[in-house]
Amino acid sequence: MLIEFIKTFLLIFVAELGDKSQFLVMTCAAKYSPKQVFIGMFIGIILNHSVAIIIGSCVSTIIETYLLQIFTGAIFILFGFLSFVNEKDESCSNKYYKCGPVLTVAITFLLAELGDKTQLTAMTISMESQYPFIVLLGSTLGMMAIGLIGIIIGTTLTKHIPSYIMKTISGIIFIIFGIVKIFASCNIFINNITYQVIFIMTIGLISFFQISKLVMNK
Repeated sequence: MLIEFIKTFLLIFVAELGDKSQFLVMTCAAKYSPKQVFIGMFIGIILNHSVAIIIGSCVSTIIETYLLQIFTGAIFILFGFLSFVNEKDESCSNKYYKCGPVLTVAITFLLAELGDKTQLTAMTISMESQYPFIVLLGSTLGMMAIGLIGIIIGTTLTKHIPSYIMKTISGIIFIIFGIVKIFASCNIFINNITYQVIFIMTIGLISFFQISKLVMNK
């Protein structure tokens, strides 16, 4: 249980470093009180990730374990590549609803994270988890930790660490997790150093070009 919690927390945390959600909470914090932003963010994240984990748990009952492992690895690598993509910042003003600060922030986060890599990450982890509630707890706290950074020291952090560097670190961590899962589950790669090297070199080249584009467009 503890390992699943730590894994989920860390993956969600690094996925959101420098991502639009961190900038979103900074913008909301400038408009509303920290308490209102924190409560609204919590409600939005709980709703968003609960749906993802319910779907993930249902899928896990109809797919073989080793296929889930390979699928999870592939998804993590894809998320790693997506982390290298430069995204436009979003703000509360883009999705403003006249329904009070807390509900406004909750709806903002619910919609902003629909189909996002953090929601899909929570769904993917829950597919192979025996404790869906622990995954929900880890993913929620991971997002809340990022939100807390955005509220308290987010502005200072982004002044010292450019967002493209945080995106690069996040992407690399996801790719490493994905490669390890695929190597441990796919018969083609198990104990086959040649295929492993070819696969790593291919992923490395794609990552290099993606990171280069990210740095050039920073």
